[in-house]
Amino acid sequence: MPKKSFTLIELLVVIAIIAILAGIVITVIDPVRQRARARDANRKKDLAIVSAALEQYYAENNKYPSANVFTTPGSLTGTPQYIKSVPTGQTGAEYCYTSVSPYQNYVMCAPMEVGSNELNGYTACSTTAPTSGLNSGTYCTGNPF
Repeated sequence: MPKKSFTLIELLVVIAIIAILAGIVITVIDPVRQRARARDANRKKDLAIVSAALEQYYAENNKYPSANVFTTPGSLTGTPQYIKSVPTGQTGAEYCYTSVSPYQNYVMCAPMEVGSNELNGYTACSTTAPTSGLNSGTYCTGNPF
């Protein structure tokens, strides 16, 4: 009695079909772009966290810090402590902060890998490009008042 099994050609056809379907799925999902969007979301979250600390600083001092809080974080991480640590991003210098005398307003910006500029009515301060990705825009935020 002969054994029932698949031929080599049948196996190769099935493997080829699976490979084509896997290629289509990977193309649709676009994991590189999804990771870039996740990093962009982290940058926006970092700016929101620092913004909350800046508002606490303002409530106690009636002004925002004059020094760049990302390169000189002592005004937020010292005593009193408004934030445990100031985020630095992937490159260590991606975020920027500006505040002009009498320090009643501030602007913070971060480079984005996906999308266009979202300056939200502010003038972008200079930012260092991310180590990877497209660096297609800048996201800025400032004090809400």
